This record gives sequence, C-alpha cells and structure tokens, in this order.
Amino acid sequence: MRIKDLINDILTTYVTLVTLITVLLYVVGSYFFPDAVFGYEGFSSPLIFAAYATLPNLIMYSKKELTVKAYIIRKSLQFILIEMIVLIIAFPDKGIYYERPVIVITLAICVFIIFILTHLYDFFKNLVSAKRMTAELMLFQQKYKN
Repeated sequence: MRIKDLINDILTTYVTLVTLITVLLYVVGSYFFPDAVFGYEGFSSPLIFAAYATLPNLIMYSKKELTVKAYIIRKSLQFILIEMIVLIIAFPDKGIYYERPVIVITLAICVFIIFILTHLYDFFKNLVSAKRMTAELMLFQQKYKN
C-alpha cells in the first residue's frame, strides 16, 4: 500500500464515519435522551469521533501485501483500538460506566455496527470499481484483438 492510497483510504473512511456517526447519534440520542438540547458545538462531535476513529487505519499500512492472517490480526487490533478510543473520548468520567452501563454497552455495539457498515461500504465500492476495470480491460482486449 502506498502512502497516497493510505491517505485516500483515511479520507474516505472519515467521510463515511461522519455520516454514520451522525445517524447513530440521532437514533441513540433520541432513544436515551429525547429531551436533550444542545448548541452548535454538538455538531462537532461526529467530526471529532470520526477523526480519532480513523487513526487506527495506520495499522493497516504495509509496504508489502499482507497475508490473510496478518490482515485479520491487524483488522482485529484496529477494531479494539477504535472501541477503546471512542469509549475514552465519550466517557472521560469513569462514573458513567457504573451509573448507566446500558449506554456504554449501546455505544460499544454502535461502534461495532459502524465498523461493519464502513467495511461493507468499502467492499461494495471496491467491487464496483473492480467490475468497471474488468469491463474496460475486456473492451481494450477486444479492440486490439481485431
């Protein structure tokens, strides 16, 4: 993976995360805190969470192709780091873990869902790109075959 590809991956992941975090904040916040009101500073939380959650993408950087085992290990480590980062940022006060553990568990599940959705989006985006490239290669081969 080249640095250029890593930066592109981080930026794409960031935009996807901001969108998914915003949706989940709305859904979970509406359920747990339906009467909560916040100011404009509330709009920054998805941006901040997404920025921190993209940092573990650096774990996936490698100058050579990763083996399947190395890929799985790095993805697992990436997920664990993302969970830790989000929980530390979301709950700087340790008291919330004991007062409302259901919120912590819900947030951890939401992080998992966002992790999966982000990877599914990336998979389908790459699949469409690969199909398009294959079709273009076939046209190129047919053009020069004749």
